[in-house]
Amino acid sequence: MDNMHSSSESNGLEQRLRHLEEQARFTLDVLEMASTLGDFQTCINKLHEPTALLEETIHRIGELVHFTASAFYLVDEASSDFGLTLCEPALFRTQLDDEVQHLIDNGVFALAVRENRPITVYSRDNKYRMVLHVLATSSRTRGMFVGVMSKGERNLSGILLSLLSIVLKHCANAIESFELYRLFRQRDRDQREYVDSLPGLVVESDMHGIVCYANTMAHQAGVTEGMAFHECVAECDRERVASMIGTLQCAGDCFTGTLTLDGMVGDVCETTMRAVVVSGGSGLHVRYVLLPAAGE
Repeated sequence: MDNMHSSSESNGLEQRLRHLEEQARFTLDVLEMASTLGDFQTCINKLHEPTALLEETIHRIGELVHFTASAFYLVDEASSDFGLTLCEPALFRTQLDDEVQHLIDNGVFALAVRENRPITVYSRDNKYRMVLHVLATSSRTRGMFVGVMSKGERNLSGILLSLLSIVLKHCANAIESFELYRLFRQRDRDQREYVDSLPGLVVESDMHGIVCYANTMAHQAGVTEGMAFHECVAECDRERVASMIGTLQCAGDCFTGTLTLDGMVGDVCETTMRAVVVSGGSGLHVRYVLLPAAGE
């Protein structure tokens, strides 16, 4: 009897040890997966629409949960309304949008926005379960994820719901970064349009004097991207200009002087130039503003 009891205890301990080992491996697998879920490969600063981010997020979610359909509603910056931006597969678009409009009307959608966690509800025909999860950052609400699954599917575990929240949190932060880049690009376009409207020559070069931007007036005068800025200057002033560029080191450093333009820019003329070092997304640049000297 003692041997049988001892053997039973030993088997119980072995089973418990195997269970704990499996739990430990599962926990490590979950932690490893969680560490990679936010590693979005999409180059956000080059996007003009957030669709690529949403498609990548659906792919990430698909590695965790099999949804029959997945959709994203993003907040319109102008109206603050939620609009259906992406639905996969697309054939569910009309049906899913009708269900979401119903959830908006009965207040469930607003509840999901406030909860900042997964909310599960049934479709009106009781055939599907819908998982709603807000896309929110620390500063604002960016949208809503809606996942549709068959009613017969197993309930999502707490771990899967937590991983889903991680993915969607990273998605919301990526969308916010995209919006910031979009605003920066719009600001840059507005600035370029303003600079192009100026009557003087505006040129930017890198810190080695290679032109990277020229406004409309500068282009008309023969200044082009890729050329050295000193090529715009009369030969007698080129050494002075090169020396001047070499003395500018930090953002805010500036130089004002008179020099002679010729060669690429047409007729010889005396010009007042102001050069200032500015900081941009690609590092320090020198911005030159050239106007006819007084009396010209």
